[in-house]
Amino acid sequence: MPKRLGRWGLVVGAAVLLLWAGKRPPAAGMTSANDLKSLTDQDGNRFSFAGLTGHTVVMNFVFTHCPVSCPLQTQALSAVQRALPEALRGRVQFLSVTMDPARDTPAVLKQYALTMAGDLTSWSFVTGNNDEITWLNKHYNAQVKRTTGGQFDHRVAVYLLDANQNLIQTYAGDFDQSRLAKEIGEVDSIYNKREADRS
Repeated sequence: MPKRLGRWGLVVGAAVLLLWAGKRPPAAGMTSANDLKSLTDQDGNRFSFAGLTGHTVVMNFVFTHCPVSCPLQTQALSAVQRALPEALRGRVQFLSVTMDPARDTPAVLKQYALTMAGDLTSWSFVTGNNDEITWLNKHYNAQVKRTTGGQFDHRVAVYLLDANQNLIQTYAGDFDQSRLAKEIGEVDSIYNKREADRS
């Protein structure tokens, strides 16, 4: 598990991750998540990463037929969401992207979301066409591989993005929920301070 980062450590970490991400070649004419056009949320509405601008984002990759890791991680994120201060919740968007678009239709994702007990006013469960979902998997290094029986082997990780969609931190495996909730607040504070300094 990565070491805890202070406020400036989060900023430096973002710069390093962005530099690393910039070395990856674009795929299928797409250079950023904002280029994705097929994404749809659990209510059947078009979803755009551009709409996340201004929100701190907590993201993971799931598939609804996953027997263990995906539901456990999503339930843990639901606990983090509930733990956030009321004043912060409106500025934080949770995002779960399927790695199995063939089976995870919006209706299937909606039922999964309700089972996981997330507050769907600030949590989107997203599917799309195979090419764009594959691009997202590669962009965030989700390491998705199809295995037997309709299952997937994948990296179990949570991604924390700032309000400009810069990847700040990745939390692997059984992450520390209290730490994530605290660092969500720190990332939000850094962004708001930066915006205040500009005004």
